[in-house]
Amino acid sequence: METHILDLPAWQFGILFIGGFIALSVGLGLVLRPFVQKRFGEEHNAVFATGFSAVGTMYAIVAGLLVFGVYSTFDDASKAAADEASNLVLMFHNAAAFPQPQRDQAQQAITSYTKSVIEDDWAALADGKGSPKTDQALDRLYTVWAPMEPGSQWSDQYSASVDELNTVLTLRNERIDDSAAALNPIYWLMLFVGAFLTILHLVLLRMENRTMHLIAIGVTAAMLGMVLFLLIEVNQPFRGQISLSPATFEAALATIKSLEN
Repeated sequence: METHILDLPAWQFGILFIGGFIALSVGLGLVLRPFVQKRFGEEHNAVFATGFSAVGTMYAIVAGLLVFGVYSTFDDASKAAADEASNLVLMFHNAAAFPQPQRDQAQQAITSYTKSVIEDDWAALADGKGSPKTDQALDRLYTVWAPMEPGSQWSDQYSASVDELNTVLTLRNERIDDSAAALNPIYWLMLFVGAFLTILHLVLLRMENRTMHLIAIGVTAAMLGMVLFLLIEVNQPFRGQISLSPATFEAALATIKSLEN
């Protein structure tokens, strides 16, 4: 797996990112404050206060929409993974009705695929792709199912398991697509430029009390930094500390093993 900043512990990355954002914003305030105090009077505050309100409101709307969109992708990926794991358990149940040797072949192939998702596929998803080993395990499922000629006593279970297998394929493809989903760079440019403009309007306000001015800048920067940090952390559903785990597949594997006994 490629090294990525999201591989840092969330608390560590959060402190570095949000703390750095606050430091840069307060630093900008310290640099520009003497210029503002010297060149502008109180009357210019009406203009910049109105600008700060407008820019801040627009930024909140845009950031809120992007947070909602990114979280929706995260939530969809979670539901797709849970559905895929559930279908594997159902396949295993239905395969119990198959005669030998088809039963053992089918159930062993399901177990192998589930293990491969946990051990191979999940690590590959962090880089936005599926594992070739899991591809092979999935192909094995189709290789086992394709030549079967179901008898009347187990045709219903066979038909149901075929539907579930096709659903597994669809959901895995969705899972891989979701792993590669990320905000377009133009959105990140818009977010960071918007954050800078919001801070700049606050920096250019003329306030006599230096400490209160810097505190206001720091608090606003902290809020903006937290929004950006959240977006970065959930931008890729399968990477980072705030990411999806293979817990649903581990639970499915535990259920499968209990059914084997």
